[in-house]
Order: sequence, then structure tokens, then C-alpha cells
Amino acid sequence: MYRDSNKRTLLKTVTWRITATATTTILVFVFTGAIDTAIQVGLLELLAKMLFYYLHERGWDKVKWGKEEVPAFVLWITGIPCSGKTTLATMIREELAKDKLRVQHLDSHDVRPLFPETGFSKEEVDNHIKRVGHLASMLEKNGIITIASFVSPYRDSRLFVRNLCRNYIEVHLNTTVEVARKYDRNGFYKKVDEGIYKNVPGVDVEYETCDNTEYTLDMTRKNLEEAKREIIQFLKNKYLK
Repeated sequence: MYRDSNKRTLLKTVTWRITATATTTILVFVFTGAIDTAIQVGLLELLAKMLFYYLHERGWDKVKWGKEEVPAFVLWITGIPCSGKTTLATMIREELAKDKLRVQHLDSHDVRPLFPETGFSKEEVDNHIKRVGHLASMLEKNGIITIASFVSPYRDSRLFVRNLCRNYIEVHLNTTVEVARKYDRNGFYKKVDEGIYKNVPGVDVEYETCDNTEYTLDMTRKNLEEAKREIIQFLKNKYLK
């Protein structure tokens, strides 16, 4: 399947405008026989239509009738390490961006370096998730759709974030450590086996599920493309109508 790029669309717009002006010029020449008059009328028509189109668009931009506001929301993707959170969040962000929506992706790989002293004990993880939750809720209040991809294994901190946000959607990528290991490209679980990483959800500590999670995906049976389609459809039904 193909779609026009922005450059192709712009070029088509310019060539269509040139074609329309050329048509007007030719018709005036056919009826008057005066090439100078035909060119003048063609140029005047080009300038007049550009001006009127600009005024027309600016006028409609001030009219609120018929405008549909897309509510901002926080899509919180959670699950054990290497369950596909970051990749899925990126895929969803790219899909929403196609519709010119304002979208921000917050990911543990980008955010955690901002707090280098943060450890991996339950208390430290909870505090880290709460900080991210505050950031996500601020983005949401400013009309920005926010996609957050964090392990966030503890129920209380996720509930804390839920209560901060107006529209909170929790997506749990439910999988097993055995399956997650297959998608481990950075040797995370090797370091777990070597004892470098500790307090790992699904290995050392329990991943705490919630009863009110909006969407749970069984990643032992689905691939990321299927997961993306399901979440996009869910968002369309709930927020992107």
C-alpha cells in the first residue's frame, strides 16, 4: 500500500493551481484573442484565489462549530522487562502521529538517566514512577497525549498515577520470563542470572496486577503488530471517535 508524502502532496497542489490558471488564461485568449489580456486575467485570478483561500481558511479557523476536540489521555504500558513495552509504545506513537495528534512518549530508558541516583528497591521504584506520573499528568493537562512505557510492577504506584490523570488507560503486557528472554536483545536477563540486577519483577519479586486494568494483552500468544492494532482500535472507540 502506498500513500503520498508531504512533498508529493505539495507538488500536486502547486501543479493543480498552475493548471487551473493556465486554463483560465487559455479560455480568455480564445474568447478575446488578446494574449496580454489573457495573461493579466490569469495572473489576477491566481492572486485573487490565493488571497480568498487564505481569508476563507482564516475565517473558518475562528469558527468553533463543527470542531471536534480530541481529549488528551495517558496510555500507561506496563509489564515485566523485555515484554515489548517500549517497542509497542513507539509503534502506537507513530500511528497516532499520522493523524497530526500531539503525542509524547515517556520511556524508562530516557527518563531514568535523569534521576541517576534512583535504585531498584520497591520504595525507590515507587517514587520514580510517581515522578513520571506527575510529568505525564502535566503533559495531559496541556492537551498532549502521553504514552508511558515502564515496568512499574507495583500496584500502589500505578494507582497513584491513575489518580493524578484525568484519562488514564493502563495496558498490561502479560507474559512470562521465558518468553521475555527470547526478546531480550541487550543481555538484561544474562545480568539477572549473574546477580548484577536484583529485585527483578517476575524473577525476584512479584509483578502486581490490578483488577481495574483497562486492557490486558497476552503476549505469549500475540505479536506486537497485533497488540498495536488492538490498542489503536480501543483508543478509537474510547477517545479518537
